[in-house]
Amino acid sequence: MGFFDLFKKKKNKKESSEDTVRVFSETALADRSTRESFITSNCEVIVTAEKQKLESRKEYEVVTSYLADIQKIDLVPKDERKEITDSAERILNLNKEREKMSHTPSKITIAQRQAIEEMEFEMDNEIARIEDFEAYKMVVESDLRTLEGERDAYDYEINDAVSRDEFYRKVLIVATVFVVLSLAILIYVQRMEAMADRQNIIMLVFALIVLFGAGMAAYFVVNHKNIEKEMKGNATKLSRAIYLLNKVKIKYVNVVNMLDYNYEKYHVLDLKELKYNWKEYKRLLEEEKRFKKAEQLIEFYNDDLKHRLRQAGVQDTGIWIYQCEALVDDKEMVEVRHRLNVRRQKLRKAIDYNTEQAEKAMLSLRSFNERHPEYEYETRMFMDRYRLTLE
Repeated sequence: MGFFDLFKKKKNKKESSEDTVRVFSETALADRSTRESFITSNCEVIVTAEKQKLESRKEYEVVTSYLADIQKIDLVPKDERKEITDSAERILNLNKEREKMSHTPSKITIAQRQAIEEMEFEMDNEIARIEDFEAYKMVVESDLRTLEGERDAYDYEINDAVSRDEFYRKVLIVATVFVVLSLAILIYVQRMEAMADRQNIIMLVFALIVLFGAGMAAYFVVNHKNIEKEMKGNATKLSRAIYLLNKVKIKYVNVVNMLDYNYEKYHVLDLKELKYNWKEYKRLLEEEKRFKKAEQLIEFYNDDLKHRLRQAGVQDTGIWIYQCEALVDDKEMVEVRHRLNVRRQKLRKAIDYNTEQAEKAMLSLRSFNERHPEYEYETRMFMDRYRLTLE
């Protein structure tokens, strides 16, 4: 039975006041099997009672030893007792700190911790490298937006030039139709006799129409040339913009793939989460160092406490490592002493009870042997099996 078991309050078992020795009538004892049952039951009572008594006595001695140790501790001089109390208090505080640390949950997964642990000494460089990737990604995204804007602008300019050229073609067609029809009408009018006196006017109108047609043709040619030149220039710029855009897209895909790979490597979604995990990892390492240091200090103060208790004459110093509260708090020590006294009383009662049962069983066997000497051999034979004698 351990020290804690001794100090704990246990439920009282109902102890029967009745004898455990079976009572047989004289008539029944004439039967061999009944006699055997009578003798063996009494022998078993004696053996069981003696065994329980032995265990209770051993435990009684342990409890008494604990109480003697408490008395020795109480008699320790004030200065030495303060040193014992200080050591016990340090152990209590360190145990509380260790308990608190052991209940602090990790905020990163095992896989995330293992990934960081593999690159622990390069982690700052890794984060800086990924930050560069993130910054480069932002630059590339900006370039993509700029180049896409240029591409769309050049594409719009080309489409606008095509629309303007088409418009000028339609205007030229309309002008051509107008000129042809006008000339046809003038020729028809010129052939009429009634208009012979107006030949000069007709010739003038004719010349104006031809001049108008020539002007429209020249206007179209000039605009068409300008539009062609403009379209050619924009097409060149568009091609260059598309070339640069494709080149930047390759860079963008590469940097995105690189970032995705690193995020997958460290089991995170983004750089922010990776930084948080790295910070949490360092916190865990620091906490583990403190935990280890606390354990070392606890071990040191455990040895110190046991040493001081040995100097005070305490027999079992190890048990007080787990009862530091009693060394620090007088009320707790009183409670410990009370529980030990209660336990010792129960053990004393158990010893007395088993002694009484063993004596009654032996008395019953001796009485039977005196009344029936004819069964003495049989009685001794059964008792020998239990290593018991009637003397």
